[in-house]
Amino acid sequence: MDRKNVETVYIKDEISRCEDLDELKSRILPLLNSQREQWKEKIAEIKENNGYTKTKMAELCGVSRVTIDKWFKGSVPKNRETFLNIGMMANFDVEQMNIFLQRYGRYPALYSKNLDDCICIYVLQHFSGEERISKYQYIKDKIKENLGENDSVEMENLTTEKFDRQLSGVQSEDELENFIIENTAMFSYSYHKFYAYVKMCINANYPKSAGSVYEMAEGQGWSSSLRQAVSAIRQNKWTPTRNKIISLGLHMSMDHDQIDEMLRLAYMEPLCARNIFESVIMFILDDASLNNMLDEDSEDYDQDELCKYAKLVFDELKLPEAEFFISELMEIEDE
Repeated sequence: MDRKNVETVYIKDEISRCEDLDELKSRILPLLNSQREQWKEKIAEIKENNGYTKTKMAELCGVSRVTIDKWFKGSVPKNRETFLNIGMMANFDVEQMNIFLQRYGRYPALYSKNLDDCICIYVLQHFSGEERISKYQYIKDKIKENLGENDSVEMENLTTEKFDRQLSGVQSEDELENFIIENTAMFSYSYHKFYAYVKMCINANYPKSAGSVYEMAEGQGWSSSLRQAVSAIRQNKWTPTRNKIISLGLHMSMDHDQIDEMLRLAYMEPLCARNIFESVIMFILDDASLNNMLDEDSEDYDQDELCKYAKLVFDELKLPEAEFFISELMEIEDE
């Protein structure tokens, strides 16, 4: 286990020992860098390791020089596609790209049953240097154009491991195009285990699913984007995002293990103790569990209590990383 992993385990253990918010603020938060600080260090490392100028980085990633300057000041890119371009520019292999996506972008790892990711994996395995980004875009546009409106045929839903092995045997662009066309139906299974798990939790917690979730959303003041996420999950259409998964878990009064399971099924790392926002989430969940906030069998159980508690904690800490979450809680009325 490397030094960072040892530190992460240590911090996670220390969070579980915090008895109150003051202890979290005094003992844990000073140990952590913000996501902005971590990103500044990483993008500077990529520039140094590859000998790029900022102008060259802008050219390769298809962004302005002003955007590059913002990255070096700590502004984190706003979408996963940009992170993919940066990872290709940095000459990362698949494993390095997955770490980069999850740790610095807080996005899902590459997933071969996602069409764009399938093409990205092929490019990472067969190309290097500056041509990667242009090659990725060229192959993606060509294949999507040739896919057209063809209806996919029913086929066996291979495990991701078997699908990965088949993809690794593809050796040319023509073979990749044929592989994708032959397996078009497979891409419709993306994240099906994630969808099934969330729907199972909804059905278990709210037997009258449609009405109860709607009423809960109304009572908790859910944002429109969070409601849309639940609606899309029910239709097996949502592309998971990390912050929204965590927010959904808190709104549904899930415990630490349940939120980690959602993240795992979305091909993401579990809650990370080294991330300031997520370290606070871990504290909230641990404290809520110790104080029986999550015990549905308790006479005092309140579906809204976890969100109310989370809002109080984040209001006190005033973390920039938590602004997106607080915005989804603004309408909750404290009793």
